Amino acid sequence: MHHHSANLPLILRAKWVFVQGGLQEGLEVVLNGDKIATIRPATGPLTHPGCALLPGLVNAHSHAFQRGLRGHVQWASGQDDFWSWRDRMYSLADGLSPEGVEAVSALAFLEMALSGFTTVGEFHYVHHQPGGAPYDDPDELAHRVIRAARRVGLRIVLLRVAYARAGAGRPAEARQRRFIDATPEAVLRAVERLRAAHRDDPWVNVGLAPHSVRAAPREWLSEFVGFDGPLHMHVAEQPGELAQCRAEHGLEPLAFLDELGLVAPNFTAVHLTHPGADDGARLLRAGGRVCVCPTTELDLGDGFFPIERLPGVPLCIGTDSHARIDPFAELRALENHSRARLGRRNVLSPPDAPDGLAARLWGVGAGEGSRALGLNGGEIAPGAPADLVLINLNGVSYAGARPLPTIVFAGQPRDVEALWVGGAPIIEGGEHPEAARIVEDARRALSEIP
Repeated sequence: MHHHSANLPLILRAKWVFVQGGLQEGLEVVLNGDKIATIRPATGPLTHPGCALLPGLVNAHSHAFQRGLRGHVQWASGQDDFWSWRDRMYSLADGLSPEGVEAVSALAFLEMALSGFTTVGEFHYVHHQPGGAPYDDPDELAHRVIRAARRVGLRIVLLRVAYARAGAGRPAEARQRRFIDATPEAVLRAVERLRAAHRDDPWVNVGLAPHSVRAAPREWLSEFVGFDGPLHMHVAEQPGELAQCRAEHGLEPLAFLDELGLVAPNFTAVHLTHPGADDGARLLRAGGRVCVCPTTELDLGDGFFPIERLPGVPLCIGTDSHARIDPFAELRALENHSRARLGRRNVLSPPDAPDGLAARLWGVGAGEGSRALGLNGGEIAPGAPADLVLINLNGVSYAGARPLPTIVFAGQPRDVEALWVGGAPIIEGGEHPEAARIVEDARRALSEIP
């Protein structure tokens, strides 16, 4: 757990500071407690020469425990697709103890911090003991995941998942028992308990995540309309889900959710890889957004997000299953996948602004992700949370290059020099003080799973 060493204002003078949609020189950023106090002309020499200070990035969709699958699912075993991958993931979910959940989550969160993420939206659905009985504390695993984020120093929004069944007319399978709650009221009670338990921790918030139209029936979803807080849901990740939803409800997933009244300013559709014809208009009208997870969507064969079919809809990013944790890769994939599909360049670029595309993508990673989680961060401005990332541009890959587009289109996690969350230094000199112990704990936990 990280604490402020002093209540003195901290003054950061990087060569560049990301303000007003671009990098500006000659500024200093003054932190006071957990907020940004002011941005003003520099009053002294650079504290971070050759570095750029940007708003910290937000990982709006994570299943932290799935970090344990990395490298174990990249070989063919018969007919291999999303659903066979899911079987392997269920085996991991079934094998983790509470200590294991905490250890593997901390590993995922550590890698996020090292790569520039200051906040995570954790889509948390492993709730119970193997077999489905609740723990003595029914929220044990949620508390473990939150503790893992706080051990690393990340801000976390725990999106408490509601999971009722395997699919339309299909009760939960044996290996889904750890995910299942008896009623929608039980889920809402869990959200209230978690909120009460963490009410005094400004780094922790709690939202709601009905898993998908497969896993949550109409009568559950109706109970969640008007929920106060962020509401996230997997939507239209796989073509199979569209057919199932049409068969059960007569509508495609987002149209069905919109008819129920769930699509609102607090609503984030995760993936939406296969949107219906009117889904863009629906989201614009209702104020919802989409969280795209390009690396996972490629890894699982879901498809490419069709960005041109949802013009103007706010986007954010997530690393989802954590096959790789690299926000730079996710941000440029949004643009590069679109170029490859559409046969043109600078798809998301505003006209005639050399930094416009890179700034827009950084905004997807920072401000839009923050808003998707019901937070007010993601910019360097007076009064904003002091969630900041410092990128080192002294390396060979930045030589002679325009800084901001190069950060987005060629940047990598190892360029992260420092990270502050709520004004507390989490990464310094590219290092995290707890890294060795976190890695060792996770190694041990994963080695115990059959």
